[in-house]
Amino acid sequence: MALKDTGKTPVEPEVAIHRIRITLTSRKVKSLEKVCADLIRGAKKKNLKTQNNHKENSLW
Repeated sequence: MALKDTGKTPVEPEVAIHRIRITLTSRKVKSLEKVCADLIRGAKKKNLKTQNNHKENSLW
């Protein structure tokens, strides 16, 4: 049984988008910055889109 070429390109299935928001709180700013950097580095290794919206020096 031969397949007939219809001239249409195959449609790729849509990929589901999962958005994740993580809120980290601590009084140790250095530790928070390290965790944020590790999370961003890991996401970029997997070619994921990241958005940096952390506030600098938000301690009172």
